[in-house]
Amino acid sequence: MKKAGTSILLILMFALIPAAGFSGNDAYEYGTHLYKTGNYEGAILELERFRYFNPNDSHNYYLQLIVALSYANTMQYNNALASLSGIVRHLENSTELYDHYDLFCESYFHMLNILFRQKRFYDFQIRSEQIDASCPGLNEELDRYIISMSTAGYIYNLEWEKALEGLNKVVDVEGESSSMAVKNLLESEILSVMNHRDKSPVLGGILSIVPGFGHIYAGRFTDGVRSLLINSAFTALAVFSFYEDMPVLGGVFGVIEGFLYVSNIYGGVNAVMQENARYVIQKRDYMLKNISIPPLDVITVRKELNL
Repeated sequence: MKKAGTSILLILMFALIPAAGFSGNDAYEYGTHLYKTGNYEGAILELERFRYFNPNDSHNYYLQLIVALSYANTMQYNNALASLSGIVRHLENSTELYDHYDLFCESYFHMLNILFRQKRFYDFQIRSEQIDASCPGLNEELDRYIISMSTAGYIYNLEWEKALEGLNKVVDVEGESSSMAVKNLLESEILSVMNHRDKSPVLGGILSIVPGFGHIYAGRFTDGVRSLLINSAFTALAVFSFYEDMPVLGGVFGVIEGFLYVSNIYGGVNAVMQENARYVIQKRDYMLKNISIPPLDVITVRKELNL
Protein backbone atom coordinates (compact mmCIF):
# COMPACT_ATOMS: atom_id res chain seq x y z
CA MET A 1 0.00 0.00 0.00
CA LYS A 2 2.85 2.38 0.81
CA LYS A 3 4.53 1.83 -2.57
CA ALA A 4 1.19 2.18 -4.39
CA GLY A 5 0.50 5.44 -2.58
CA THR A 6 3.93 6.79 -3.51
CA SER A 7 3.39 5.86 -7.16
CA ILE A 8 -0.02 7.60 -7.26
CA LEU A 9 1.43 10.71 -5.65
CA LEU A 10 4.24 10.75 -8.19
CA ILE A 11 1.78 10.54 -11.08
CA LEU A 12 -0.30 13.40 -9.64
CA MET A 13 2.76 15.57 -9.23
CA PHE A 14 3.94 14.81 -12.76
CA ALA A 15 0.52 15.77 -14.08
CA LEU A 16 0.02 18.94 -12.06
CA ILE A 17 3.47 20.53 -12.14
CA PRO A 18 4.97 21.46 -15.50
CA ALA A 19 8.60 20.71 -16.16
CA ALA A 20 9.41 24.13 -17.53
CA GLY A 21 9.31 25.70 -14.11
CA PHE A 22 12.28 23.76 -12.73
CA SER A 23 15.96 24.13 -13.44
CA GLY A 24 18.83 21.85 -12.52
CA ASN A 25 19.82 24.23 -9.73
CA ASP A 26 16.27 24.15 -8.34
CA ALA A 27 16.35 20.36 -8.19
CA TYR A 28 19.75 20.43 -6.57
CA GLU A 29 18.78 22.92 -3.94
CA TYR A 30 15.39 21.52 -3.02
CA GLY A 31 15.91 17.81 -3.65
CA THR A 32 19.25 17.64 -1.87
CA HIS A 33 17.85 19.82 0.93
CA LEU A 34 15.09 17.27 1.51
CA TYR A 35 17.66 14.49 1.51
CA LYS A 36 19.98 16.28 3.96
CA THR A 37 17.10 16.99 6.35
CA GLY A 38 16.06 13.33 6.34
CA ASN A 39 12.90 13.79 4.30
CA TYR A 40 13.73 10.85 2.07
CA GLU A 41 10.23 10.29 0.72
CA GLY A 42 10.06 13.95 -0.25
CA ALA A 43 13.48 13.77 -1.89
CA ILE A 44 12.38 10.76 -3.94
CA LEU A 45 9.25 12.59 -5.16
CA GLU A 46 11.03 15.84 -6.00
CA LEU A 47 14.04 14.32 -7.74
CA GLU A 48 12.11 11.62 -9.62
CA ARG A 49 9.73 14.31 -10.90
CA PHE A 50 12.62 16.43 -12.13
CA ARG A 51 14.32 13.46 -13.80
CA TYR A 52 11.06 12.46 -15.48
CA PHE A 53 10.67 15.85 -17.16
CA ASN A 54 14.41 16.32 -17.83
CA PRO A 55 15.77 12.93 -18.95
CA ASN A 56 18.83 14.46 -20.63
CA ASP A 57 19.86 16.84 -17.87
CA SER A 58 23.59 16.65 -17.06
CA HIS A 59 22.83 16.32 -13.36
CA ASN A 60 20.62 13.28 -13.84
CA TYR A 61 23.05 10.57 -12.77
CA TYR A 62 23.94 12.40 -9.56
CA LEU A 63 20.30 13.01 -8.72
CA GLN A 64 19.66 9.32 -9.35
CA LEU A 65 22.30 8.49 -6.74
CA ILE A 66 20.46 10.62 -4.17
CA VAL A 67 17.20 8.90 -5.12
CA ALA A 68 18.82 5.51 -4.62
CA LEU A 69 20.19 6.47 -1.20
CA SER A 70 16.78 7.86 -0.24
CA TYR A 71 15.23 4.52 -1.12
CA ALA A 72 17.91 2.76 0.91
CA ASN A 73 17.32 4.98 3.94
CA THR A 74 13.62 4.07 3.85
CA MET A 75 14.60 0.36 3.60
CA GLN A 76 13.25 0.07 0.06
CA TYR A 77 16.38 -1.85 -0.82
CA ASN A 78 15.16 -3.39 -4.07
CA ASN A 79 14.25 0.03 -5.45
CA ALA A 80 17.62 1.37 -4.34
CA LEU A 81 19.45 -1.49 -6.07
CA ALA A 82 17.44 -0.96 -9.24
CA SER A 83 18.33 2.74 -9.27
CA LEU A 84 22.02 2.11 -8.62
CA SER A 85 22.12 -0.66 -11.24
CA GLY A 86 20.65 1.83 -13.70
CA ILE A 87 23.54 4.24 -13.11
CA VAL A 88 26.15 1.49 -13.49
CA ARG A 89 24.50 0.00 -16.55
CA HIS A 90 24.18 3.33 -18.37
CA LEU A 91 27.72 4.48 -17.61
CA GLU A 92 29.51 1.16 -18.05
CA ASN A 93 29.54 1.18 -21.84
CA SER A 94 29.06 4.91 -22.28
CA THR A 95 31.40 7.63 -23.51
CA GLU A 96 30.43 9.49 -20.31
CA LEU A 97 32.18 6.96 -18.10
CA TYR A 98 35.42 8.93 -17.96
CA ASP A 99 33.62 12.10 -16.84
CA HIS A 100 31.57 10.24 -14.22
CA TYR A 101 34.09 7.62 -13.14
CA ASP A 102 33.83 8.45 -9.41
CA LEU A 103 30.04 8.30 -9.56
CA PHE A 104 30.20 4.97 -11.39
CA CYS A 105 32.45 3.42 -8.73
CA GLU A 106 30.48 4.91 -5.86
CA SER A 107 27.25 3.49 -7.26
CA TYR A 108 28.91 0.08 -7.30
CA PHE A 109 29.96 0.64 -3.69
CA HIS A 110 26.45 1.48 -2.52
CA MET A 111 25.16 -1.67 -4.21
CA LEU A 112 27.64 -3.63 -2.11
CA ASN A 113 26.53 -1.80 1.03
CA ILE A 114 22.88 -2.68 0.41
CA LEU A 115 23.61 -6.32 -0.49
CA PHE A 116 25.60 -6.60 2.73
CA ARG A 117 22.73 -5.22 4.79
CA GLN A 118 20.44 -7.80 3.16
CA LYS A 119 22.96 -10.54 4.07
CA ARG A 120 23.16 -11.51 0.40
CA PHE A 121 26.82 -12.44 0.76
CA TYR A 122 27.03 -14.54 -2.41
CA ASP A 123 25.80 -11.62 -4.52
CA PHE A 124 28.05 -9.34 -2.48
CA GLN A 125 31.16 -11.31 -3.41
CA ILE A 126 30.24 -11.31 -7.10
CA ARG A 127 29.74 -7.54 -7.07
CA SER A 128 32.94 -7.12 -5.08
CA GLU A 129 34.91 -8.90 -7.81
CA GLN A 130 33.24 -6.71 -10.42
CA ILE A 131 34.16 -3.51 -8.61
CA ASP A 132 37.77 -4.73 -8.28
CA ALA A 133 37.91 -5.18 -12.05
CA SER A 134 36.02 -2.01 -12.99
CA CYS A 135 37.34 0.44 -10.39
CA PRO A 136 41.06 -0.07 -9.77
CA GLY A 137 41.25 3.59 -8.74
CA LEU A 138 38.49 3.37 -6.16
CA ASN A 139 38.37 6.01 -3.44
CA GLU A 140 40.49 4.83 -0.47
CA GLU A 141 37.72 5.40 2.07
CA LEU A 142 35.29 3.27 0.05
CA ASP A 143 37.95 0.61 -0.49
CA ARG A 144 38.52 0.28 3.27
CA TYR A 145 34.79 -0.06 3.83
CA ILE A 146 34.60 -2.84 1.21
CA ILE A 147 37.40 -4.73 2.94
CA SER A 148 35.54 -4.38 6.26
CA MET A 149 32.24 -5.59 4.79
CA SER A 150 33.90 -8.48 2.97
CA THR A 151 35.69 -9.57 6.15
CA ALA A 152 32.46 -9.26 8.14
CA GLY A 153 30.67 -11.41 5.55
CA TYR A 154 33.26 -14.16 5.85
CA ILE A 155 33.10 -14.01 9.65
CA TYR A 156 29.29 -14.18 9.55
CA ASN A 157 29.53 -17.34 7.41
CA LEU A 158 32.27 -18.75 9.70
CA GLU A 159 34.81 -18.78 6.84
CA TRP A 160 37.78 -18.03 9.06
CA GLU A 161 40.63 -18.50 6.58
CA LYS A 162 39.01 -16.19 4.03
CA ALA A 163 38.39 -13.64 6.79
CA LEU A 164 42.11 -13.69 7.62
CA GLU A 165 42.93 -13.16 3.95
CA GLY A 166 40.66 -10.14 3.94
CA LEU A 167 42.34 -8.70 7.04
CA ASN A 168 45.70 -8.96 5.31
CA LYS A 169 44.46 -6.28 2.89
CA VAL A 170 44.03 -3.79 5.72
CA VAL A 171 46.87 -1.27 5.58
CA ASP A 172 48.10 1.11 8.24
CA VAL A 173 46.69 4.56 7.48
CA GLU A 174 48.21 7.58 9.18
CA GLY A 175 45.84 9.02 11.74
CA GLU A 176 43.66 5.89 11.84
CA SER A 177 45.35 3.69 14.42
CA SER A 178 41.93 2.38 15.45
CA SER A 179 41.66 0.39 12.21
CA MET A 180 44.89 -1.46 12.99
CA ALA A 181 43.71 -2.08 16.55
CA VAL A 182 40.51 -3.64 15.18
CA LYS A 183 42.54 -5.68 12.69
CA ASN A 184 44.76 -7.06 15.46
CA LEU A 185 41.74 -7.84 17.63
CA LEU A 186 39.97 -9.69 14.80
CA GLU A 187 43.08 -11.68 13.89
CA SER A 188 43.52 -12.71 17.52
CA GLU A 189 39.87 -13.75 17.87
CA ILE A 190 39.81 -15.65 14.57
CA LEU A 191 42.97 -17.57 15.48
CA SER A 192 41.53 -18.41 18.90
CA VAL A 193 38.42 -19.86 17.23
CA MET A 194 40.47 -21.81 14.68
CA ASN A 195 42.71 -23.23 17.41
CA HIS A 196 39.85 -23.94 19.79
CA ARG A 197 39.33 -27.61 20.51
CA ASP A 198 35.64 -28.52 20.65
CA LYS A 199 34.34 -30.89 23.28
CA SER A 200 33.54 -34.37 21.99
CA PRO A 201 29.83 -35.23 21.52
CA VAL A 202 30.80 -38.93 21.61
CA LEU A 203 32.40 -38.51 25.02
CA GLY A 204 29.33 -36.58 26.13
CA GLY A 205 27.18 -39.57 25.15
CA ILE A 206 29.45 -42.05 26.93
CA LEU A 207 29.49 -39.99 30.12
CA SER A 208 25.69 -39.80 29.98
CA ILE A 209 25.61 -43.52 30.85
CA VAL A 210 25.61 -42.01 34.32
CA PRO A 211 22.61 -39.64 34.01
CA GLY A 212 23.57 -35.97 33.95
CA PHE A 213 27.30 -36.43 33.52
CA GLY A 214 27.15 -35.62 29.80
CA HIS A 215 25.45 -32.30 30.58
CA ILE A 216 28.03 -31.52 33.26
CA TYR A 217 30.83 -32.27 30.76
CA ALA A 218 29.18 -29.82 28.32
CA GLY A 219 29.26 -27.14 31.01
CA ARG A 220 25.59 -27.29 31.97
CA PHE A 221 25.92 -28.20 35.64
CA THR A 222 22.32 -27.36 36.61
CA ASP A 223 20.89 -29.45 33.77
CA GLY A 224 23.18 -32.31 34.74
CA VAL A 225 22.09 -32.31 38.37
CA ARG A 226 18.44 -32.09 37.32
CA SER A 227 18.82 -35.06 34.96
CA LEU A 228 20.58 -37.10 37.64
CA LEU A 229 17.88 -36.40 40.25
CA ILE A 230 14.94 -37.12 37.89
CA ASN A 231 16.43 -40.38 36.60
CA SER A 232 17.35 -41.45 40.12
CA ALA A 233 13.84 -40.68 41.37
CA PHE A 234 12.06 -42.75 38.68
CA THR A 235 14.53 -45.60 39.08
CA ALA A 236 13.88 -45.60 42.82
CA LEU A 237 10.11 -45.52 42.27
CA ALA A 238 10.28 -48.47 39.88
CA VAL A 239 12.42 -50.53 42.29
CA PHE A 240 10.24 -49.61 45.25
CA SER A 241 7.05 -50.59 43.37
CA PHE A 242 8.40 -54.03 42.48
CA TYR A 243 9.66 -54.46 46.06
CA GLU A 244 6.16 -53.72 47.35
CA ASP A 245 4.59 -56.26 44.93
CA MET A 246 3.11 -53.62 42.64
CA PRO A 247 4.44 -54.90 39.26
CA VAL A 248 2.04 -52.82 37.13
CA LEU A 249 3.05 -49.56 38.77
CA GLY A 250 6.67 -50.67 38.72
CA GLY A 251 6.38 -51.40 35.00
CA VAL A 252 4.92 -47.93 34.35
CA PHE A 253 7.73 -46.24 36.27
CA GLY A 254 10.24 -48.49 34.50
CA VAL A 255 8.97 -47.50 31.03
CA ILE A 256 9.03 -43.82 31.98
CA GLU A 257 12.57 -44.17 33.28
CA GLY A 258 13.59 -45.94 30.06
CA PHE A 259 12.43 -42.95 28.02
CA LEU A 260 14.07 -40.54 30.43
CA TYR A 261 17.35 -42.47 30.32
CA VAL A 262 17.48 -42.49 26.52
CA SER A 263 16.56 -38.79 26.51
CA ASN A 264 19.35 -38.16 28.98
CA ILE A 265 21.93 -39.71 26.64
CA TYR A 266 20.57 -37.80 23.64
CA GLY A 267 20.48 -34.64 25.73
CA GLY A 268 24.10 -35.09 26.80
CA VAL A 269 25.27 -35.39 23.18
CA ASN A 270 23.11 -32.48 22.08
CA ALA A 271 24.27 -30.29 24.96
CA VAL A 272 27.90 -30.74 23.91
CA MET A 273 27.08 -29.86 20.30
CA GLN A 274 25.09 -26.81 21.36
CA GLU A 275 27.84 -25.54 23.64
CA ASN A 276 30.41 -25.95 20.86
CA ALA A 277 28.17 -23.97 18.51
CA ARG A 278 27.42 -21.35 21.18
CA TYR A 279 31.14 -20.69 21.65
CA VAL A 280 31.61 -20.05 17.93
CA ILE A 281 28.49 -17.87 17.61
CA GLN A 282 29.46 -15.78 20.63
CA LYS A 283 32.91 -15.23 19.17
CA ARG A 284 31.41 -14.38 15.78
CA ASP A 285 28.95 -11.85 17.23
CA TYR A 286 31.69 -10.24 19.32
CA MET A 287 33.88 -9.81 16.24
CA LEU A 288 31.05 -8.38 14.15
CA LYS A 289 30.37 -5.74 16.82
CA ASN A 290 33.90 -4.45 16.35
CA ILE A 291 33.69 -4.06 12.57
CA SER A 292 32.73 -0.65 11.25
CA ILE A 293 29.99 -0.94 8.62
CA PRO A 294 29.48 2.07 6.33
CA PRO A 295 26.38 4.21 6.85
CA LEU A 296 24.03 4.77 3.94
CA ASP A 297 25.05 8.41 3.49
CA VAL A 298 28.70 7.87 2.56
CA ILE A 299 29.10 10.13 -0.47
CA THR A 300 32.45 10.99 -2.02
CA VAL A 301 30.97 13.00 -4.89
CA ARG A 302 29.56 15.69 -2.61
CA LYS A 303 31.07 18.51 -4.64
CA GLU A 304 29.10 17.51 -7.74
CA LEU A 305 25.91 17.32 -5.64
CA ASN A 306 26.47 20.59 -3.76
CA LEU A 307 26.21 18.70 -0.46
